Amino acid sequence: KFFLSFQYKKLLHGSTGRTEERLPETFAVLDHAQQQLWLAATNPQQLAAMETAISSHILSDPDVIHVSTNGLTLASSQADHEAAIYQAKRHIQAGDIFQANLSLRFSTQTHADSWVIYRRLQTINPSPFASYWRTPWGDMVSCSPERLVSLKRDRVETRPIAGTRSRGQTDQQDQQLAQELQENTKERAEHIMLVDLERNDLGRVCTWGTVQVDELMTLEPYSHVMHLVSNVAGILAPDKTAVDLIRAVFPGGTITGCPKVRCMEIIEALEPVRRSLFYGSCGYLDCRGNLDLNILIRTLLWIPGLADEMHIVWGQVGAGIVADSQPQPEWNESLQKAKAQLLAMGMNLNTLEKGMPLALGVTPQ
Repeated sequence: KFFLSFQYKKLLHGSTGRTEERLPETFAVLDHAQQQLWLAATNPQQLAAMETAISSHILSDPDVIHVSTNGLTLASSQADHEAAIYQAKRHIQAGDIFQANLSLRFSTQTHADSWVIYRRLQTINPSPFASYWRTPWGDMVSCSPERLVSLKRDRVETRPIAGTRSRGQTDQQDQQLAQELQENTKERAEHIMLVDLERNDLGRVCTWGTVQVDELMTLEPYSHVMHLVSNVAGILAPDKTAVDLIRAVFPGGTITGCPKVRCMEIIEALEPVRRSLFYGSCGYLDCRGNLDLNILIRTLLWIPGLADEMHIVWGQVGAGIVADSQPQPEWNESLQKAKAQLLAMGMNLNTLEKGMPLALGVTPQ
C-alpha cells in the first residue's frame, strides 16, 4: 500500500528536490464481498496494537457524532477564485492550454474522530475507490470515485471522470439533470479531450494498437453529484513495468488539464496553496506487479489536535476550466463536490451561502 502526493509530479517532470516520506508499516484490507477484514503488519506487536485500535473504533456508532466546529474557511475568496478562472481562460485563449483544473482549499476544525467520519462517509456516499490512512503526521479520509490506473497481469485501465451535475431533489429532476449533462456540448467536448489525453498517456507504455476506449461517457450517480465517466484500456508493453505505467499517467489528466505539463505550471501559479496530498493517488502495488491507484479527490486530511484541542481538517475541490467556462457556475460546481464530506462531519454549505467571511487558513506543506 502506498500513496503519491500531487507534488510527486515534480520528480516525474524535470524538477529537482526530493521530499522523504515515511510509508505506513501496517494496513487493513476490508473485503466487502466476503465481509472480512484482513490486517497486515511487519511484526506481531504492530499487529496487536492495530487490532486493539480498530476494535475500539468498531464499538463506536458512526451515526452518533457530536461535532463542534469553528465553521468553514477557504484559502481563496470567491472573487479571487473567479479571477484565477479568468486567468486560466486567458491562457486558453492564448493557445497555451486547452483545459485546466483549478481547485479550492477549504478547512475547518472539529472534535470528530477521523475513522468515525470515514465510516459515516461510506454510508452517505459509497465510492469505489474510497480509502482511509492513519499516519504519524495525520489521517486521510477519502471517498474518491475515480481510478487513476490499474494493472492486472498485462491489462491496463484508466477511468477518467469529467462532467459533473448536482443530484436532483426528485427522480424527475434527477433524470432531467442527467440528460442535460449527457447532451451538453461543452461537457462532452471537455470529456473527449481528456479521454484523448489518457489515450496518449497509455500509448507511451502500451503495445502499439492495443489502446482503446471500451466505455464512453457513462453516467455514474453518487449521493450529491453525478459524473460522466469513460474507461480507457490497453496491454502493457513487454519491456514496461508498473513503475513505468505510473510515470506515464501521474498525475491524472482530469485534475491537471491538457497539455498536462503546461497546465501544472499554470496551476502552481494560480492556486494560492500547494496541493500536497490532494489530487495525488493512493492504492496498492503487489509482489506480482499488479497495481490499482485512485485519484485523491473528495478527500479530507486530518491533523489530530493535542489533548482537548480540536482537529484541523483540510479538503480540496475543483472544476475543469475551458474556453467557454463561466466563473460563477464553476465556483458552484466546486462547492457541490464538498457536500458529502461536510455532511459526514455534520456540516453543510450554509455558512458559505450566507456570506460567511472567508480567510486564508494555515495549510499543510
